[in-house]
Amino acid sequence: MDALIRRFSCLPLLGLALGLSGCQSSPVKQPQAQPAKQTEAKAELPGLSVFNNALLAPPQVNSIVREGNHVTYIVLSVEGEKMHSMARFDADCQLPDAQMAYLSTVGMVPYAADPRGKTPEARQLPPEEKERYLKSAQLKQVCAQTPIPQWRIIAAPDHQDWQLIDRASLNRREGQLFFWSARVPAAEALMPRAKNLYSHTRQRWSADCTQQQLTSLSTFYLDQQSRVMGGQVLTTQQPVASPALGTEERQLLKLACGSPQTLEQYPPYLGREQTPFVLPAPALPASVLKSIEALKLPAPQLSLQHLRLSFKDFNEANKQKILLTPYASYIDENQARWRAVGRQSRDTTYLPYEPGTQLTERYSDAKRQSVRLSFRGLTELAKVDYVNDRDGIQLKTDTITDLRFEGDWANMPVGAHLSFTTQRESARYQQSPKRFDRRFDCQVESEQTASELFASLKGMAKVLNCTGDDYHLGKITALYAYLQTYGMFIPVDLGQVDGYGQFKIEQAE
Repeated sequence: MDALIRRFSCLPLLGLALGLSGCQSSPVKQPQAQPAKQTEAKAELPGLSVFNNALLAPPQVNSIVREGNHVTYIVLSVEGEKMHSMARFDADCQLPDAQMAYLSTVGMVPYAADPRGKTPEARQLPPEEKERYLKSAQLKQVCAQTPIPQWRIIAAPDHQDWQLIDRASLNRREGQLFFWSARVPAAEALMPRAKNLYSHTRQRWSADCTQQQLTSLSTFYLDQQSRVMGGQVLTTQQPVASPALGTEERQLLKLACGSPQTLEQYPPYLGREQTPFVLPAPALPASVLKSIEALKLPAPQLSLQHLRLSFKDFNEANKQKILLTPYASYIDENQARWRAVGRQSRDTTYLPYEPGTQLTERYSDAKRQSVRLSFRGLTELAKVDYVNDRDGIQLKTDTITDLRFEGDWANMPVGAHLSFTTQRESARYQQSPKRFDRRFDCQVESEQTASELFASLKGMAKVLNCTGDDYHLGKITALYAYLQTYGMFIPVDLGQVDGYGQFKIEQAE
């Protein structure tokens, strides 16, 4: 349970407890801040109470996940329709390794020898409770009744998810056949709540071979060390008949209900070399895509995949002088906007054009990735930023909710008046989100050869002067050149109340 607090503070596994039909969840309250001498003594009391209750309750059978000798499972303490506590155990069936986390008002927190410690020893249960747990009938039963997985590869398409079935988990009980399956993607992926990366998923099923029905019982996300990162145990289970199943689920039902010898024909799973996580592009609302398609713009004849622009801010010297004055504090709120104008230089890599896609920019380094979609470089449609550092994963997404156009954008005749309006949703404190429009009016001023902007560029360029309220920069007036051969707008200059500057193409290929 490495980094337990970070991983499980908002754990999807909580769906197991909070999703219990008809139950009321009463998470354990964390102690209030106490004087230093009393804090640790009081802080362990809630965890101890949960631990004692957990040892007396049965594990949630659909939550037990095993990899080698390592087991993970959840125990609920329920009285009537009220859940008193929830504990998660991570233990080893052979080694003295025992860790526990419990649901509190601040999420999942560890009950450990040293809750603030970062070493494996610190994350262990307190010595007395650890000894009790390792000798408990509960752990012995979990280890004895949960066999070590024997994964078989039943489908292994290139660049797609591999499908596995656990031969050892097949267990017939009360007319149902229970088993585990797994999916291993070609690359690490982001968990649904964007808290961690996962390496593969596991799903527990029950099959009615007579009625040819399959029921999903639980799903878990695991990391590269096959440790559970999160998941969900379904409390409302719905059998699905074979004709309504997808192709993969139908194959699982067929193999599970077939003879054990059939699975012997499939190769054992020995692991998969996965590529690093690649941040997926954000999805755009259907109304935005429909508005762009309605323009019927010609497809680009060539793709511009690398563009490097420099920017000269003609007002930079004056800004620096003002920022050095005794009154600089009065203009602090404008500094961010000034810096934005003064740092417009960019070195951008675009993905090759594909029909039905928007102009896509990607950035990636060791800790950060970003994907930006724009309407041919003119206005931002969506952006997602991903950071993975010592504080964990942060994901920030910004997407417009609507886009409207006026004028002949397909031909852009010189002298034509064009406009576009973007709409975004803004949430206000303790208020329902509201939507705000930002309109830009553009005039097609001239037409020139693209090579006048940069020698290697081909075709013609339409020059547009646009004025409006930019989401990031505020009120601006900007000159754009639309490179017809490449289907892309490139900024030529940018003006604000606070400054003016010009762009220069340094590299285009």
